[in-house]
Amino acid sequence: MNTNELILEQFRACHSKNTWFVSLKTALGGLSSKQASNKCENSTNSIREIVEHLNFYNQLELTRFKSLPDNVSVLDNNDTFNHSQETSWDVLVEELLNTMGEWENEIGSCDEKYIEKFIESLTYINLHNAYHIGQIIYIRKSLGLWDKSQGINYTF
Repeated sequence: MNTNELILEQFRACHSKNTWFVSLKTALGGLSSKQASNKCENSTNSIREIVEHLNFYNQLELTRFKSLPDNVSVLDNNDTFNHSQETSWDVLVEELLNTMGEWENEIGSCDEKYIEKFIESLTYINLHNAYHIGQIIYIRKSLGLWDKSQGINYTF
């Protein structure tokens, strides 16, 4: 497996291919806007806020990967968790999943040298995505909103 294939598989695992952990698509499946906005006792952010944060960083990093200007400066990371309240839940999820699909298309069409140039950022964005997918599952389980048949069967 070359570097492109490895990074592409990481994005697929985070986006829509359940592997050692469930994908973002599975983690968000079936959630209503109200459910996504709920917070559990042990959580500083709701699922919606986490999705807003993931959407922000995936779009930003994709823009940078494409070498497009972004004019973005993050003064306070906490602001990225509450970025698009005016966007409906369904549209927000669709935007994030579309961005994840766009990541896959971009990586799939790049040559090895271009991927190598961004390897550190690509690796970290996937680690970041996986970390927050874990948080989403934790919150869903804490709120009784997780169907264990979707994966991750242990309980708290």
